[in-house]
Amino acid sequence: MSPSSTNVINMQVIGTSLFLIVTIGLFSLLMYFQVKKSNTFLKHRLWEKMYVILPVIFLISLIVVFILFLTEPLSDLTQISRWIIYVLIYYLLFLMNVTVLAIIHKVKKKTMPNENKIGYSFVWTSLGLLIVIFIL
Repeated sequence: MSPSSTNVINMQVIGTSLFLIVTIGLFSLLMYFQVKKSNTFLKHRLWEKMYVILPVIFLISLIVVFILFLTEPLSDLTQISRWIIYVLIYYLLFLMNVTVLAIIHKVKKKTMPNENKIGYSFVWTSLGLLIVIFIL
């Protein structure tokens, strides 16, 4: 492998990592501002069940996206309109971040303030995705 090809691969990994961290960071920042603005965020009794509901929604969404890509209607549509793929990526990243937040909320319900839960969800979601990127 030539040195120039490894630089290209490293720049692609760095670019992808930066995109994921910035996107998840912005989602977390929006949730953080919501916690500061409203005292009811993460307090509804439905959040007690979200650690079960959100992973199911995430897996169903992931399966539906894969099926639509493999059966051609979504891949043809994304060839025409590139922005659709970015909407799907943002949707899946948001679901992943909120799923991690729901799990952290369930585990650390009384011992941690909501602002810290959002920070931990940002860190754990980012680390998990970065580990998957470096393994692949």
